Amino acid sequence: MTTPAKPTERDAERGVDLGEVHPDAVIRARAPLRVSFCGGGTDLMPYAADHGGLVLSATVARYAYATLRFIPEDAIRVRSLDYNTIATFRLDEPLIYDGSFDLVKACLRRLRVGEKAGRGLELYLETDAPPGSGLGASSALVVAVIGTFMSWRRLALTKYQIADLAYDLERKDVGIVGGMQDQYASAFGGFNLMEFRGEHDVVVNPLRVDPDIAHELEYNSLLVFTGGTRLSSHIIDSQVSGYTRGDPGVVKAMAEIKRLVADAKAALLRGRIADLGEILHQQWIQKKRTSSAISTPRIDLLYEEVRALGALGGKMSGAGGGGFMFLICPFDRRPAVSERLKELGCSVSPVEFEPEGMQTWIGSPMSSPIPAAAR
Repeated sequence: MTTPAKPTERDAERGVDLGEVHPDAVIRARAPLRVSFCGGGTDLMPYAADHGGLVLSATVARYAYATLRFIPEDAIRVRSLDYNTIATFRLDEPLIYDGSFDLVKACLRRLRVGEKAGRGLELYLETDAPPGSGLGASSALVVAVIGTFMSWRRLALTKYQIADLAYDLERKDVGIVGGMQDQYASAFGGFNLMEFRGEHDVVVNPLRVDPDIAHELEYNSLLVFTGGTRLSSHIIDSQVSGYTRGDPGVVKAMAEIKRLVADAKAALLRGRIADLGEILHQQWIQKKRTSSAISTPRIDLLYEEVRALGALGGKMSGAGGGGFMFLICPFDRRPAVSERLKELGCSVSPVEFEPEGMQTWIGSPMSSPIPAAAR
């Protein structure tokens, strides 16, 4: 990882003089996506403030990428390579949240990029999973964007500060409903037990998972794209509503989800993969009790089929309702499980964990700026 140099007081006030940056420089960042094993939902407010949340998660070798380079125009141009969409803003233009690149606009506004730029910028965005797929792609993308500006302006932000800023950009500035785990997972990377006591009152405990255990878990796991994404805000609103109105079933399920985190942590660290699979199964049962929107008839069918074929347990990643399912499945049952899932219209891929969080580096200018006709 390219570690930004500590800025001087003058740098902190104005950003680094762009004369120090080669005009052909390309600044890149990547931030990993994540799977949560246990505790998802307890990082939502107000549950986290009332009872304290716990989440056990790990980052995987799927990423959100951001590339920043300079152009000889008085403009900031943003391009999504996933959706092949482009937006252009003047350096002095007020950035209005209108549903187009709002998360990027929030980052530009928070870091005052327009007034610091001095010349035009192009920002390219790409992810290894679509938004709404349950792997925290949107949060990872925000973390990656922060990484490029942080590297350019040599801002010495800690991992906590990066995650805090990403959380504020998503939840406060743009108003996207969600929990707190995604930003911290992407900034820190690796296997973590995260404690949530309230907004910005978060403790990330990196876990020393033996490499042999991590490899064994990879070999006995599958990541399944169920064929659709979802609006997580609707599901989260339903969960929060059930908790705030004191629904006994929801309150009890949330408490059980939190309790299972300690069991999952012990099983992971001791390499009891089969036990971890059963804990994930119990977690999924409790998760579905927090909202009727967590699962669908199709997801229930998929899960019943893989359990019948030998999968030990699993859960929908993120809020649920669609997107990716993480499964723990004995290696000798994986072929049959994978084949059946493909017959049911799913995409199946192996799992590879990523031990590092957000990384930045200086890339090579390998392509030309966007042609005028394509802008």
